[in-house]
Amino acid sequence: MTQPQRPDLHKESAPSPTAPRQPSVLASDAEREDMIERLREATVEGRLTLEELAERYEAAYLARTREELASVGEDLPAAAPPPSPATAGQRVFKAVFGDLTLSSPALENGIEATAVFGDLTLDLCSSPAPSTGELTISARAVLGDVHLLLPEGVRVELNCSKLFGDLRDLTRAHSGPESVTPLVRITGSAVFGDIVVAHPSSDRRTYWQKWLDERRRGA
Repeated sequence: MTQPQRPDLHKESAPSPTAPRQPSVLASDAEREDMIERLREATVEGRLTLEELAERYEAAYLARTREELASVGEDLPAAAPPPSPATAGQRVFKAVFGDLTLSSPALENGIEATAVFGDLTLDLCSSPAPSTGELTISARAVLGDVHLLLPEGVRVELNCSKLFGDLRDLTRAHSGPESVTPLVRITGSAVFGDIVVAHPSSDRRTYWQKWLDERRRGA
């Protein structure tokens, strides 16, 4: 009875086909800065020590390819995508084929104000101030008007385009230092409509303004 032939364990197996290696892609300065920001966030979250942060900073700046750069933060969680305007909490107000007047809306995440075949009036004088001291308003007036009522003592930057419309800043110049004066940035467009920024018609002078007026009269 013949014995079955043992397999030759030393026989070389046929090499398996391998996919061609993709060439390395050089990292850009913007990608390095993104990685640096990820490292900063990881440090704030307590994931990296100061020594580790310094070492990875250097590695990120010295990385030549995307693969080398990715290895710097491969043990860190993926960066969260930036929130879209809809999820960032921006307040949206629209007057479409009619008029709308609102007072004291929340301002923390900015405002979008749109008037189409109607007038939109927003009185922001009694709204809580944003924590940053700055407010961004995106305004669009299309065959309608957007009226923004602001309190005394704010700085206004009106940077809007117009097409057969008008842009009017009727606020009075602020008197305080820029470093502590609230700033309102207004962007957008006026198309066959107006964007008007003004103070309320009523006298809303603060206590210190009245006190100052009395001092001046008595001088």
